[in-house]
Amino acid sequence: MKALESKRSAIDDRTGKGSATELIIERDLLLPHLPPHLRCGKGAVVQTSAPAVQSPAIDRVISDPSAASPLLYDDAHSIFPIEAVCGLVEITMHLDASKLRGDIERMVPVKAMRTRRYLKPIPGSKTKTERIPREAISPRSFIIGLPADPNWKAKTIAAVLRSIQMDLGAPTHVHGLYALGVGFFETVGVDSDAERMYRVRGWLGPDRLFRFTTSLRQSFDRWQSLPTGWSADLQGYVNGSSSILAE
Repeated sequence: MKALESKRSAIDDRTGKGSATELIIERDLLLPHLPPHLRCGKGAVVQTSAPAVQSPAIDRVISDPSAASPLLYDDAHSIFPIEAVCGLVEITMHLDASKLRGDIERMVPVKAMRTRRYLKPIPGSKTKTERIPREAISPRSFIIGLPADPNWKAKTIAAVLRSIQMDLGAPTHVHGLYALGVGFFETVGVDSDAERMYRVRGWLGPDRLFRFTTSLRQSFDRWQSLPTGWSADLQGYVNGSSSILAE
């Protein structure tokens, strides 16, 4: 928090302030607690049904390089196929109700990308595969922020988080909100329609950092890996065809 406060007070440029904040959060709160096979980077997400339509920029996209590589890689902004995406993280230096809603809305288009396309080996063939569309769960989503008002009450934060999710509806589900200096808030998952949607529980004591890092790790530990021999079908992202040039 001291590092973030120093950036907030010392840097006037909005872009520079945001970039510095994201690097601190990535270094201290994300990378040490992600499963070692996952990566994170800033960028947008696309799907094969509309490959020219990019999602809003996400502060950190959590991706699985064993499933697919970025379609375009750059330290500043990569383009990720949905087949590689496991999670989304929005980071803010000025967390209030308005910013919280904007961050959640920014992630919704990616969470709505449910169809992922893969290549599955054909039994008995050494080289042939078949295309398999697969309905997958939405990427996990987290928000990390430094409250604009240091006196923002925990119950108010929880109520706002629940209200926004209820207003936006499916596929909105914020797995966790870490309000630095206040607490970690988690949206309770449901298994049936009989359970109340978007209930929010919070940890407000000195264990709040532990609760956040544990929730982050466990949410990605449960992310399903590809079956052996499967690979992402990325051909639909780019137009073009090949021809036999030598026989």
